[in-house]
Amino acid sequence: MTLKIGVIGPAGFGGSYLCIELLNRGHQVFGISRAPQKLGAHQLYTPVSADVNALSIVELAEVFNGLDVVVNQYGPHSAGHEALQYMPFLEVTRKIVLAIRLAKVGYFIMVGGCGSLFMPGSSERCVLEDKDWWMSYRRGIADSEAHTSYMEDRLGPMGSGLRAYRNARIAKASGNTSDETEKVIEEYEGYVRSNDKALVFVTACRTSFMFFDGNTAFPWTFVSPPALYRPGRRTGAYDTQFDVLPVKGDEKDPKNLDGRLHGISASDMAIAIADEAEGKEKKWRHWTAFADMSDDTPTPSYLTL
Repeated sequence: MTLKIGVIGPAGFGGSYLCIELLNRGHQVFGISRAPQKLGAHQLYTPVSADVNALSIVELAEVFNGLDVVVNQYGPHSAGHEALQYMPFLEVTRKIVLAIRLAKVGYFIMVGGCGSLFMPGSSERCVLEDKDWWMSYRRGIADSEAHTSYMEDRLGPMGSGLRAYRNARIAKASGNTSDETEKVIEEYEGYVRSNDKALVFVTACRTSFMFFDGNTAFPWTFVSPPALYRPGRRTGAYDTQFDVLPVKGDEKDPKNLDGRLHGISASDMAIAIADEAEGKEKKWRHWTAFADMSDDTPTPSYLTL
């Protein structure tokens, strides 16, 4: 069955991979953003120029009218440090939700961050309440060449700092440590523990789940990609889990997540979201998907048609 699917943020990281996955399945895709034409041209792709920040709820509902599914891939953090704001993200999310309800969209898929997932073994403490998780996350992305390259491409100076941290970790692991490498590691991890600006957006994503949790007034599903979410190889397979951060193994120290975080490529995440758009099997559920990430070859951060 061919669906009319709106994607908010079609030319961004996750949105571009998702749009191409949906188009390859034969769906009509409506890209909704300020510059949706950046994705390219396709007979099944309709660019819809709309600024979700500026439109009213009624105006946004008009954009959504007639769509079977809307997927929210809006990610203001990709615009730079000035976009790392808590309240603006929540206000945009609130407006989108109300417009979805007003337009009576058949199904809404919210793509949030992993910050709203619970820590393993806990139903009360999400990952953002655990500083050790955040440090393991930073170490995990630094230990991946593909993820480090992606962050450099996406975040500029912030990505450069990650590269220096990665190089220092590699040197230390190989026994080539020095006062300089120890200083790089100490300064980077000290910043992460005390003043990491990226937490602002992650925290906003976590809070946005409150618009959905327990709300049955409209059909929705909330997917939180796992910690190590980056461009990568399309394996075509993935596993899912509800509510809880997926981790590897059964460590004796449950707080030690170094080397245990799962991930997924944008390609495989697109498959999981497209499957849900078609099947609608996780209505009113909070879930994540993860896949094989053994291939660490850098791949494009954004796709075009």
